[in-house]
Amino acid sequence: MSKRNYNVFFNTHTVSGIVISVALYVIFFAGAFALFKDEITAWEEGKHSQNIAREHIDFDGLIQKLSKDYYLESRDFRFILGDKSDEIFVLINPAKDTINAPKEARSSAYFSLNINTGKTKTYQEKYSLGEFLYRLHFFSQIPSIGVYLAGFVAFFFLFAIVTGTIVHWKKIVSNFYQFNPKITLKRVWTDAHTALGVIGLPFQFIYAVSGAYFCLSILVLLPANTLYNGDQNKLMNDILPERNIQEWVVKTEKSIPSMNAFIEDSKNSWDDFHINEFWVKNYSGVNMKYLLAGELEDDKRFLGQGYIEFDTETKTKTILKNPNKTHYVKDIQLSMGRLHFANFGGIWVKVIYFILALITCFVIITGVLIWIEARNKKSRTLKQRLYSTKVGHIYMAICLSLFPVIALFFLVIKLLPEAYDTQKMGILYNGFFIVWLVAVIYFRFKRNNYFTNKTTLLIGTILGFLIPIANGIVSNNWIWNTYRANQFDILLVDLLWICLSAIALFIFYKIKPSVQTQSAFKKHPIDYKNIKQLKLEDSQKK
Repeated sequence: MSKRNYNVFFNTHTVSGIVISVALYVIFFAGAFALFKDEITAWEEGKHSQNIAREHIDFDGLIQKLSKDYYLESRDFRFILGDKSDEIFVLINPAKDTINAPKEARSSAYFSLNINTGKTKTYQEKYSLGEFLYRLHFFSQIPSIGVYLAGFVAFFFLFAIVTGTIVHWKKIVSNFYQFNPKITLKRVWTDAHTALGVIGLPFQFIYAVSGAYFCLSILVLLPANTLYNGDQNKLMNDILPERNIQEWVVKTEKSIPSMNAFIEDSKNSWDDFHINEFWVKNYSGVNMKYLLAGELEDDKRFLGQGYIEFDTETKTKTILKNPNKTHYVKDIQLSMGRLHFANFGGIWVKVIYFILALITCFVIITGVLIWIEARNKKSRTLKQRLYSTKVGHIYMAICLSLFPVIALFFLVIKLLPEAYDTQKMGILYNGFFIVWLVAVIYFRFKRNNYFTNKTTLLIGTILGFLIPIANGIVSNNWIWNTYRANQFDILLVDLLWICLSAIALFIFYKIKPSVQTQSAFKKHPIDYKNIKQLKLEDSQKK
Protein backbone atom coordinates (compact mmCIF):
# COMPACT_ATOMS: atom_id res chain seq x y z
CA MET A 1 0.00 0.00 0.00
CA SER A 2 1.31 3.42 -0.89
CA LYS A 3 1.98 5.94 1.87
CA ARG A 4 -0.78 8.21 0.54
CA ASN A 5 -3.40 5.44 0.61
CA TYR A 6 -2.27 4.42 4.09
CA ASN A 7 -2.70 7.98 5.35
CA VAL A 8 -6.15 8.22 3.77
CA PHE A 9 -7.33 5.01 5.45
CA PHE A 10 -5.66 5.94 8.74
CA ASN A 11 -7.25 9.37 8.87
CA THR A 12 -10.64 7.99 7.82
CA HIS A 13 -10.43 5.39 10.58
CA THR A 14 -9.38 7.98 13.19
CA VAL A 15 -11.93 10.64 12.28
CA SER A 16 -14.87 8.26 11.91
CA GLY A 17 -13.94 6.53 15.17
CA ILE A 18 -13.60 9.73 17.21
CA VAL A 19 -16.79 11.29 15.85
CA ILE A 20 -18.97 8.30 16.74
CA SER A 21 -17.04 7.00 19.76
CA VAL A 22 -19.32 8.27 22.56
CA ALA A 23 -22.55 7.33 20.77
CA LEU A 24 -21.10 3.95 19.86
CA TYR A 25 -20.04 3.28 23.45
CA VAL A 26 -23.58 4.00 24.70
CA ILE A 27 -25.05 1.74 22.00
CA PHE A 28 -22.83 -1.20 22.93
CA PHE A 29 -22.93 -0.76 26.71
CA ALA A 30 -26.70 -0.34 26.86
CA GLY A 31 -27.07 -2.98 24.15
CA ALA A 32 -25.14 -5.49 26.25
CA PHE A 33 -27.87 -5.27 28.91
CA ALA A 34 -30.60 -5.09 26.26
CA LEU A 35 -29.66 -8.65 25.26
CA PHE A 36 -31.28 -9.70 28.55
CA LYS A 37 -34.31 -7.42 28.21
CA ASP A 38 -36.85 -10.14 29.08
CA GLU A 39 -34.72 -11.50 31.92
CA ILE A 40 -34.33 -7.99 33.40
CA THR A 41 -38.10 -7.45 33.22
CA ALA A 42 -38.72 -10.75 35.02
CA TRP A 43 -36.08 -9.86 37.64
CA GLU A 44 -37.64 -6.44 38.10
CA GLU A 45 -41.16 -7.79 38.64
CA GLY A 46 -39.84 -10.52 40.93
CA LYS A 47 -42.75 -12.86 40.09
CA HIS A 48 -42.20 -16.44 39.07
CA SER A 49 -43.76 -17.19 35.68
CA GLN A 50 -45.70 -20.39 35.11
CA ASN A 51 -43.90 -20.99 31.80
CA ILE A 52 -47.09 -21.93 29.94
CA ALA A 53 -46.36 -23.23 26.45
CA ARG A 54 -47.57 -20.74 23.85
CA GLU A 55 -49.76 -23.33 22.11
CA HIS A 56 -51.61 -23.96 25.38
CA ILE A 57 -52.76 -20.36 25.82
CA ASP A 58 -56.55 -20.02 25.92
CA PHE A 59 -56.98 -17.49 23.12
CA ASP A 60 -60.77 -17.95 23.00
CA GLY A 61 -60.99 -17.02 26.68
CA LEU A 62 -58.66 -14.03 26.24
CA ILE A 63 -60.74 -12.71 23.34
CA GLN A 64 -63.89 -12.92 25.48
CA LYS A 65 -62.18 -10.93 28.23
CA LEU A 66 -60.84 -8.35 25.78
CA SER A 67 -64.28 -7.88 24.21
CA LYS A 68 -65.51 -6.51 27.55
CA ASP A 69 -63.06 -3.60 27.36
CA TYR A 70 -62.54 -3.16 23.62
CA TYR A 71 -64.79 -3.05 20.58
CA LEU A 72 -63.27 -5.80 18.41
CA GLU A 73 -65.63 -6.07 15.44
CA SER A 74 -63.96 -5.32 12.06
CA ARG A 75 -60.56 -4.90 13.71
CA ASP A 76 -57.24 -6.67 13.16
CA PHE A 77 -55.25 -7.63 16.23
CA ARG A 78 -51.95 -9.29 16.81
CA PHE A 79 -50.70 -11.32 19.78
CA ILE A 80 -46.94 -11.07 20.33
CA LEU A 81 -46.32 -14.14 22.45
CA GLY A 82 -42.71 -13.91 23.59
CA ASP A 83 -41.12 -17.01 25.08
CA LYS A 84 -41.85 -17.85 28.71
CA SER A 85 -43.35 -14.81 30.39
CA ASP A 86 -46.95 -14.82 31.60
CA GLU A 87 -47.31 -11.42 29.95
CA ILE A 88 -47.87 -11.19 26.20
CA PHE A 89 -48.36 -8.04 24.12
CA VAL A 90 -51.43 -7.24 22.05
CA LEU A 91 -51.69 -4.73 19.20
CA ILE A 92 -55.22 -3.84 18.09
CA ASN A 93 -55.61 -1.86 14.88
CA PRO A 94 -58.38 0.73 14.34
CA ALA A 95 -61.85 -0.54 13.40
CA LYS A 96 -62.48 -0.66 9.65
CA ASP A 97 -66.26 -0.41 9.95
CA THR A 98 -66.31 3.35 10.48
CA ILE A 99 -70.13 3.45 10.33
CA ASN A 100 -70.97 1.17 13.24
CA ALA A 101 -67.79 1.32 15.31
CA PRO A 102 -67.72 3.71 18.29
CA LYS A 103 -65.32 6.64 18.21
CA GLU A 104 -62.85 5.10 20.67
CA ALA A 105 -62.47 2.04 18.38
CA ARG A 106 -61.12 4.17 15.55
CA SER A 107 -57.64 4.37 17.08
CA SER A 108 -55.13 1.62 17.76
CA ALA A 109 -54.33 0.12 21.15
CA TYR A 110 -51.16 -1.52 22.44
CA PHE A 111 -50.92 -3.17 25.86
CA SER A 112 -49.70 -6.21 27.77
CA LEU A 113 -52.05 -9.03 28.66
CA ASN A 114 -51.66 -11.59 31.43
CA ILE A 115 -52.44 -15.01 29.96
CA ASN A 116 -53.60 -16.35 33.34
CA THR A 117 -55.80 -13.53 34.62
CA GLY A 118 -56.62 -11.61 31.45
CA LYS A 119 -55.63 -8.35 33.13
CA THR A 120 -54.18 -5.66 30.89
CA LYS A 121 -51.58 -2.96 31.38
CA THR A 122 -50.83 -0.04 29.11
CA TYR A 123 -47.36 0.34 27.63
CA GLN A 124 -46.57 3.04 30.20
CA GLU A 125 -47.78 0.87 33.09
CA LYS A 126 -45.77 -2.12 31.86
CA TYR A 127 -42.62 -0.07 31.16
CA SER A 128 -39.50 -1.57 32.68
CA LEU A 129 -35.77 -0.95 33.02
CA GLY A 130 -35.16 -3.67 30.44
CA GLU A 131 -37.33 -1.80 27.94
CA PHE A 132 -35.57 1.47 28.79
CA LEU A 133 -32.07 0.05 28.19
CA TYR A 134 -33.25 -1.67 25.02
CA ARG A 135 -34.52 1.64 23.65
CA LEU A 136 -31.46 3.53 24.89
CA HIS A 137 -29.24 1.34 22.74
CA PHE A 138 -30.79 2.84 19.60
CA PHE A 139 -31.49 6.31 21.07
CA SER A 140 -35.25 5.92 21.01
CA GLN A 141 -35.49 8.52 23.79
CA ILE A 142 -34.47 11.19 21.28
CA PRO A 143 -37.74 12.04 19.49
CA SER A 144 -38.03 11.37 15.74
CA ILE A 145 -34.32 11.30 14.86
CA GLY A 146 -32.89 9.03 17.56
CA VAL A 147 -33.18 5.75 15.66
CA TYR A 148 -31.73 7.33 12.50
CA LEU A 149 -28.84 8.77 14.50
CA ALA A 150 -28.09 5.26 15.80
CA GLY A 151 -28.29 3.95 12.24
CA PHE A 152 -25.75 6.44 10.92
CA VAL A 153 -23.47 5.67 13.90
CA ALA A 154 -23.64 1.98 12.92
CA PHE A 155 -22.95 2.92 9.29
CA PHE A 156 -19.84 4.95 10.16
CA PHE A 157 -18.81 2.18 12.56
CA LEU A 158 -18.66 -0.05 9.49
CA PHE A 159 -16.28 2.48 7.92
CA ALA A 160 -14.13 2.42 11.06
CA ILE A 161 -14.00 -1.39 11.04
CA VAL A 162 -13.03 -1.68 7.37
CA THR A 163 -10.44 1.11 7.44
CA GLY A 164 -9.05 -0.10 10.79
CA THR A 165 -8.59 -3.60 9.40
CA ILE A 166 -6.79 -2.21 6.34
CA VAL A 167 -4.53 0.03 8.44
CA HIS A 168 -3.59 -2.66 10.96
CA TRP A 169 -3.60 -5.60 8.54
CA LYS A 170 0.16 -6.21 8.51
CA LYS A 171 0.48 -5.72 12.28
CA ILE A 172 -2.63 -7.54 13.49
CA VAL A 173 -0.95 -10.86 14.24
CA SER A 174 2.27 -9.41 15.67
CA ASN A 175 0.46 -6.88 17.88
CA PHE A 176 -1.89 -9.57 19.09
CA TYR A 177 0.99 -11.62 20.51
CA GLN A 178 3.25 -8.73 21.56
CA PHE A 179 0.80 -7.06 23.94
CA ASN A 180 2.74 -5.96 27.03
CA PRO A 181 1.14 -3.64 29.63
CA LYS A 182 4.58 -2.59 30.95
CA ILE A 183 5.64 -0.71 27.82
CA THR A 184 4.95 2.93 26.98
CA LEU A 185 1.45 4.30 27.50
CA LYS A 186 0.61 4.89 23.84
CA ARG A 187 1.92 1.44 22.91
CA VAL A 188 -0.23 -0.15 25.66
CA TRP A 189 -3.41 1.43 24.32
CA THR A 190 -2.47 0.69 20.69
CA ASP A 191 -1.72 -3.00 21.29
CA ALA A 192 -4.77 -3.48 23.52
CA HIS A 193 -6.93 -1.71 20.92
CA THR A 194 -5.61 -3.93 18.13
CA ALA A 195 -5.64 -7.22 20.07
CA LEU A 196 -9.16 -6.86 21.46
CA GLY A 197 -10.35 -5.39 18.18
CA VAL A 198 -9.25 -8.58 16.44
CA ILE A 199 -11.08 -10.75 18.98
CA GLY A 200 -14.33 -8.88 18.50
CA LEU A 201 -13.98 -8.11 14.79
CA PRO A 202 -16.62 -10.57 13.43
CA PHE A 203 -19.03 -9.57 16.20
CA GLN A 204 -18.52 -5.86 15.54
CA PHE A 205 -18.97 -6.32 11.80
CA ILE A 206 -22.27 -8.17 12.37
CA TYR A 207 -23.53 -5.36 14.59
CA ALA A 208 -22.42 -2.61 12.23
CA VAL A 209 -24.29 -4.18 9.30
CA SER A 210 -27.40 -5.33 11.18
CA GLY A 211 -27.62 -2.12 13.22
CA ALA A 212 -27.50 0.02 10.08
CA TYR A 213 -30.06 -2.29 8.44
CA PHE A 214 -32.60 -2.03 11.27
CA CYS A 215 -32.19 1.67 12.04
CA LEU A 216 -31.96 2.83 8.44
CA SER A 217 -34.56 0.48 7.00
CA ILE A 218 -36.32 3.45 5.43
CA LEU A 219 -33.23 3.95 3.22
CA VAL A 220 -33.11 0.22 2.45
CA LEU A 221 -36.69 0.37 1.16
CA LEU A 222 -36.24 3.53 -0.94
CA PRO A 223 -34.99 1.70 -4.08
CA ALA A 224 -37.77 -0.88 -3.72
CA ASN A 225 -40.34 1.89 -3.24
CA THR A 226 -39.22 3.40 -6.54
CA LEU A 227 -39.78 0.08 -8.31
CA TYR A 228 -43.35 0.01 -6.95
CA ASN A 229 -44.02 3.58 -8.12
CA GLY A 230 -44.57 4.77 -4.57
CA ASP A 231 -47.29 2.19 -3.80
CA GLN A 232 -46.15 1.34 -0.25
CA ASN A 233 -49.11 -0.94 0.45
CA LYS A 234 -48.22 -3.18 -2.49
CA LEU A 235 -44.56 -3.12 -1.47
CA MET A 236 -45.32 -4.16 2.11
CA ASN A 237 -47.78 -6.82 0.94
CA ASP A 238 -45.01 -8.42 -1.12
CA ILE A 239 -42.37 -8.12 1.61
CA LEU A 240 -44.63 -8.96 4.59
CA PRO A 241 -47.71 -10.71 3.16
CA GLU A 242 -48.77 -11.87 6.63
CA ARG A 243 -49.37 -8.26 7.60
CA ASN A 244 -51.39 -7.19 4.58
CA ILE A 245 -54.56 -5.27 5.36
CA GLN A 246 -57.79 -6.59 3.86
CA GLU A 247 -60.90 -4.49 3.47
CA TRP A 248 -63.87 -5.04 5.74
CA VAL A 249 -66.89 -6.52 3.92
CA VAL A 250 -69.73 -7.31 6.28
CA LYS A 251 -70.36 -9.04 9.57
CA THR A 252 -70.74 -12.80 9.36
CA GLU A 253 -73.88 -14.58 10.45
CA LYS A 254 -71.95 -17.72 11.34
CA SER A 255 -70.41 -18.51 14.71
CA ILE A 256 -66.75 -17.62 15.10
CA PRO A 257 -64.53 -20.72 14.84
CA SER A 258 -62.37 -21.61 17.84
CA MET A 259 -58.89 -20.13 17.76
CA ASN A 260 -57.68 -22.78 20.18
CA ALA A 261 -58.79 -25.54 17.81
CA PHE A 262 -56.93 -23.93 14.90
CA ILE A 263 -53.73 -23.63 16.94
CA GLU A 264 -54.04 -27.18 18.27
CA ASP A 265 -54.49 -28.46 14.71
CA SER A 266 -51.58 -26.41 13.36
CA LYS A 267 -48.91 -26.77 16.05
CA ASN A 268 -47.82 -30.20 14.79
CA SER A 269 -47.57 -29.17 11.14
CA TRP A 270 -43.80 -29.48 11.43
CA ASP A 271 -41.55 -31.13 13.99
CA ASP A 272 -40.05 -28.80 16.63
CA PHE A 273 -42.28 -25.93 15.50
CA HIS A 274 -43.09 -23.30 18.14
CA ILE A 275 -45.50 -20.42 17.68
CA ASN A 276 -44.48 -16.87 18.55
CA GLU A 277 -47.18 -14.67 16.99
CA PHE A 278 -50.89 -14.96 16.25
CA TRP A 279 -53.03 -12.63 14.08
CA VAL A 280 -56.78 -12.23 13.80
CA LYS A 281 -57.94 -10.23 10.77
CA ASN A 282 -61.37 -8.68 10.23
CA TYR A 283 -62.72 -10.08 13.47
CA SER A 284 -66.33 -11.33 13.14
CA GLY A 285 -66.41 -10.56 9.38
CA VAL A 286 -67.18 -12.83 6.43
CA ASN A 287 -63.53 -12.57 5.36
CA MET A 288 -62.13 -13.17 8.85
CA LYS A 289 -58.80 -14.96 8.93
CA TYR A 290 -56.46 -16.45 11.52
CA LEU A 291 -52.72 -16.38 10.94
CA LEU A 292 -50.18 -18.34 12.93
CA ALA A 293 -46.45 -17.54 12.85
CA GLY A 294 -43.71 -19.64 14.37
CA GLU A 295 -40.18 -20.93 14.04
CA LEU A 296 -38.37 -24.22 14.14
CA GLU A 297 -35.84 -24.82 16.91
CA ASP A 298 -32.67 -23.00 15.87
CA ASP A 299 -30.57 -26.12 16.37
CA LYS A 300 -32.75 -27.89 13.80
CA ARG A 301 -32.77 -25.07 11.25
CA PHE A 302 -31.17 -21.68 11.77
CA LEU A 303 -33.65 -19.92 9.48
CA GLY A 304 -36.93 -21.80 9.86
CA GLN A 305 -39.87 -19.38 9.95
CA GLY A 306 -43.34 -20.65 9.07
CA TYR A 307 -46.80 -19.10 8.51
CA ILE A 308 -50.19 -20.82 8.40
CA GLU A 309 -53.41 -18.99 7.46
CA PHE A 310 -56.98 -20.14 8.15
CA ASP A 311 -60.01 -18.74 6.31
CA THR A 312 -62.91 -18.90 8.78
CA GLU A 313 -65.54 -18.63 6.03
CA THR A 314 -64.33 -21.45 3.77
CA LYS A 315 -62.66 -23.42 6.60
CA THR A 316 -59.52 -23.81 4.48
CA LYS A 317 -55.98 -23.75 5.80
CA THR A 318 -53.11 -22.41 3.70
CA ILE A 319 -49.38 -22.64 4.33
CA LEU A 320 -47.99 -19.22 3.43
CA LYS A 321 -44.42 -20.23 4.22
CA ASN A 322 -42.92 -23.62 4.89
CA PRO A 323 -40.16 -23.24 7.52
CA ASN A 324 -38.17 -26.02 5.83
CA LYS A 325 -37.94 -24.06 2.60
CA THR A 326 -35.82 -20.99 1.92
CA HIS A 327 -37.48 -17.63 1.26
CA TYR A 328 -34.98 -14.92 0.36
CA VAL A 329 -36.72 -11.82 1.77
CA LYS A 330 -38.02 -13.41 4.96
CA ASP A 331 -34.84 -15.33 5.69
CA ILE A 332 -32.71 -12.21 5.25
CA GLN A 333 -34.80 -10.36 7.83
CA LEU A 334 -34.85 -13.35 10.17
CA SER A 335 -31.08 -13.81 9.92
CA MET A 336 -30.52 -10.14 10.75
CA GLY A 337 -32.77 -10.45 13.79
CA ARG A 338 -31.16 -13.65 15.03
CA LEU A 339 -27.63 -12.31 14.65
CA HIS A 340 -28.39 -8.90 16.15
CA PHE A 341 -30.41 -10.05 19.17
CA ALA A 342 -28.59 -13.37 19.73
CA ASN A 343 -31.84 -15.29 19.24
CA PHE A 344 -30.12 -18.62 18.71
CA GLY A 345 -28.03 -21.08 20.65
CA GLY A 346 -29.67 -20.45 24.01
CA ILE A 347 -28.57 -18.27 26.90
CA TRP A 348 -24.86 -18.98 26.47
CA VAL A 349 -24.79 -17.21 23.11
CA LYS A 350 -26.27 -14.14 24.81
CA VAL A 351 -23.57 -14.34 27.49
CA ILE A 352 -20.89 -14.49 24.79
CA TYR A 353 -22.49 -11.51 23.03
CA PHE A 354 -22.54 -9.65 26.35
CA ILE A 355 -18.79 -10.23 26.86
CA LEU A 356 -17.99 -9.22 23.27
CA ALA A 357 -20.09 -6.05 23.68
CA LEU A 358 -18.05 -5.07 26.75
CA ILE A 359 -14.82 -5.86 24.87
CA THR A 360 -16.02 -3.52 22.12
CA CYS A 361 -16.59 -0.82 24.73
CA PHE A 362 -12.97 -1.28 25.84
CA VAL A 363 -11.81 -1.02 22.21
CA ILE A 364 -13.70 2.27 21.90
CA ILE A 365 -12.15 3.66 25.10
CA THR A 366 -8.62 2.64 24.07
CA GLY A 367 -9.21 4.26 20.68
CA VAL A 368 -10.02 7.56 22.41
CA LEU A 369 -6.95 7.25 24.65
CA ILE A 370 -4.72 6.57 21.61
CA TRP A 371 -6.12 9.68 19.95
CA ILE A 372 -5.40 11.79 23.07
CA GLU A 373 -1.88 10.41 23.51
CA ALA A 374 -1.04 10.80 19.80
CA ARG A 375 -1.72 14.54 20.14
CA ASN A 376 0.61 14.92 23.09
CA LYS A 377 3.48 16.22 21.01
CA LYS A 378 5.92 18.97 21.79
CA SER A 379 5.40 20.36 18.31
CA ARG A 380 1.71 21.04 19.01
CA THR A 381 0.63 24.28 20.64
CA LEU A 382 -0.75 24.37 24.16
CA LYS A 383 -4.16 25.32 22.79
CA GLN A 384 -4.20 22.21 20.61
CA ARG A 385 -3.09 20.00 23.48
CA LEU A 386 -5.69 21.53 25.80
CA TYR A 387 -8.42 20.92 23.23
CA SER A 388 -7.45 17.26 22.91
CA THR A 389 -7.37 16.65 26.62
CA LYS A 390 -10.71 18.47 27.17
CA VAL A 391 -12.35 16.28 24.55
CA GLY A 392 -10.83 13.26 26.30
CA HIS A 393 -12.22 14.35 29.67
CA ILE A 394 -15.70 14.78 28.21
CA TYR A 395 -15.63 11.47 26.35
CA MET A 396 -14.34 9.52 29.35
CA ALA A 397 -16.85 11.17 31.70
CA ILE A 398 -19.81 10.26 29.47
CA CYS A 399 -18.69 6.69 28.80
CA LEU A 400 -17.33 5.58 32.16
CA SER A 401 -20.14 7.08 34.26
CA LEU A 402 -22.72 4.94 32.44
CA PHE A 403 -21.71 1.83 34.42
CA PRO A 404 -22.51 3.13 37.94
CA VAL A 405 -25.63 4.97 36.71
CA ILE A 406 -27.12 1.77 35.25
CA ALA A 407 -26.24 -0.13 38.44
CA LEU A 408 -27.87 2.62 40.52
CA PHE A 409 -31.16 2.41 38.61
CA PHE A 410 -31.29 -1.37 38.93
CA LEU A 411 -31.41 -0.67 42.67
CA VAL A 412 -33.84 2.24 42.33
CA ILE A 413 -36.35 0.20 40.31
CA LYS A 414 -36.09 -2.80 42.63
CA LEU A 415 -36.50 -0.68 45.80
CA LEU A 416 -39.28 1.45 44.30
CA PRO A 417 -42.51 1.17 46.34
CA GLU A 418 -45.28 -0.78 44.60
CA ALA A 419 -47.48 2.33 44.53
CA TYR A 420 -45.05 3.85 41.98
CA ASP A 421 -44.97 0.83 39.62
CA THR A 422 -47.06 2.60 37.01
CA GLN A 423 -44.74 5.62 37.07
CA LYS A 424 -41.53 3.81 36.15
CA MET A 425 -41.40 5.34 32.70
CA GLY A 426 -41.33 8.91 34.03
CA ILE A 427 -38.87 8.00 36.79
CA LEU A 428 -36.47 6.40 34.33
CA TYR A 429 -36.74 9.13 31.71
CA ASN A 430 -36.24 11.95 34.20
CA GLY A 431 -34.05 10.39 36.89
CA PHE A 432 -31.66 8.39 34.72
CA PHE A 433 -30.61 11.21 32.43
CA ILE A 434 -30.42 13.79 35.22
CA VAL A 435 -28.15 11.58 37.36
CA TRP A 436 -26.03 10.72 34.31
CA LEU A 437 -25.70 14.42 33.38
CA VAL A 438 -24.65 15.36 36.92
CA ALA A 439 -22.02 12.59 36.92
CA VAL A 440 -20.70 13.70 33.51
CA ILE A 441 -20.40 17.34 34.59
CA TYR A 442 -18.63 16.36 37.83
CA PHE A 443 -16.06 14.10 36.18
CA ARG A 444 -15.53 16.45 33.26
CA PHE A 445 -14.53 19.34 35.52
CA LYS A 446 -12.50 17.03 37.76
CA ARG A 447 -10.11 16.87 34.78
CA ASN A 448 -8.57 13.59 35.79
CA ASN A 449 -9.21 10.49 33.71
CA TYR A 450 -7.51 8.27 36.28
CA PHE A 451 -9.86 9.55 38.99
CA THR A 452 -12.86 9.11 36.69
CA ASN A 453 -11.89 5.53 35.91
CA LYS A 454 -11.21 4.51 39.51
CA THR A 455 -14.28 6.23 40.95
CA THR A 456 -16.76 4.87 38.42
CA LEU A 457 -15.35 1.37 38.82
CA LEU A 458 -15.58 1.54 42.62
CA ILE A 459 -19.11 2.99 42.73
CA GLY A 460 -20.31 0.59 40.05
CA THR A 461 -18.78 -2.35 41.93
CA ILE A 462 -20.43 -1.46 45.24
CA LEU A 463 -23.83 -0.87 43.63
CA GLY A 464 -23.48 -4.01 41.52
CA PHE A 465 -22.89 -6.23 44.55
CA LEU A 466 -25.92 -4.65 46.25
CA ILE A 467 -28.26 -5.56 43.36
CA PRO A 468 -28.71 -9.30 44.16
CA ILE A 469 -28.95 -8.43 47.87
CA ALA A 470 -31.76 -5.95 47.16
CA ASN A 471 -33.50 -8.57 45.02
CA GLY A 472 -33.39 -11.05 47.88
CA ILE A 473 -34.65 -8.58 50.47
CA VAL A 474 -37.49 -7.14 48.37
CA SER A 475 -38.70 -10.21 46.45
CA ASN A 476 -37.16 -13.06 48.48
CA ASN A 477 -35.50 -14.10 45.22
CA TRP A 478 -32.19 -15.02 46.76
CA ILE A 479 -29.85 -16.85 44.43
CA TRP A 480 -30.45 -20.22 46.09
CA ASN A 481 -34.23 -19.73 45.95
CA THR A 482 -34.35 -18.87 42.24
CA TYR A 483 -32.01 -21.79 41.49
CA ARG A 484 -34.24 -24.27 43.31
CA ALA A 485 -37.35 -22.84 41.65
CA ASN A 486 -35.75 -23.09 38.16
CA GLN A 487 -36.29 -19.34 37.68
CA PHE A 488 -33.10 -19.03 35.68
CA ASP A 489 -34.11 -15.73 34.07
CA ILE A 490 -34.12 -14.01 37.48
CA LEU A 491 -31.03 -15.92 38.61
CA LEU A 492 -29.14 -14.89 35.47
CA VAL A 493 -29.46 -11.15 36.20
CA ASP A 494 -28.12 -11.56 39.75
CA LEU A 495 -25.19 -13.69 38.57
CA LEU A 496 -24.49 -11.23 35.78
CA TRP A 497 -24.09 -8.38 38.25
CA ILE A 498 -21.99 -10.44 40.64
CA CYS A 499 -19.57 -11.39 37.86
CA LEU A 500 -19.49 -7.89 36.38
CA SER A 501 -18.85 -6.32 39.78
CA ALA A 502 -16.12 -8.84 40.59
CA ILE A 503 -14.33 -8.06 37.32
CA ALA A 504 -14.70 -4.30 37.93
CA LEU A 505 -13.26 -4.72 41.45
CA PHE A 506 -10.30 -6.67 40.07
CA ILE A 507 -9.60 -3.93 37.51
CA PHE A 508 -9.99 -1.29 40.22
CA TYR A 509 -7.17 -2.83 42.27
CA LYS A 510 -4.98 -3.45 39.24
CA ILE A 511 -5.03 0.18 38.08
CA LYS A 512 -2.13 2.05 39.69
CA PRO A 513 -1.81 5.83 39.87
CA SER A 514 0.95 7.60 38.01
CA VAL A 515 1.71 11.07 36.77
CA GLN A 516 1.25 9.87 33.23
CA THR A 517 -2.22 8.44 33.64
CA GLN A 518 -3.45 11.18 35.94
CA SER A 519 -2.85 13.83 33.32
CA ALA A 520 -3.41 11.61 30.27
CA PHE A 521 -0.07 12.89 28.98
CA LYS A 522 3.16 10.98 29.33
CA LYS A 523 5.99 13.20 28.15
CA HIS A 524 4.45 16.64 28.56
CA PRO A 525 1.81 16.62 31.31
CA ILE A 526 -0.31 19.75 31.64
CA ASP A 527 -0.40 21.39 35.06
CA TYR A 528 -3.85 22.95 35.25
CA LYS A 529 -2.88 24.92 38.37
CA ASN A 530 -0.23 26.80 36.39
CA ILE A 531 -2.12 27.09 33.12
CA LYS A 532 -1.55 30.85 32.74
CA GLN A 533 2.22 30.45 32.90
CA LEU A 534 2.06 27.65 30.32
CA LYS A 535 0.03 29.81 27.95
CA LEU A 536 2.57 32.64 28.33
CA GLU A 537 5.44 30.26 27.52
CA ASP A 538 3.54 28.95 24.53
CA SER A 539 2.98 32.48 23.14
CA GLN A 540 6.67 33.30 23.62
CA LYS A 541 7.63 30.26 21.51
CA LYS A 542 5.56 31.65 18.67
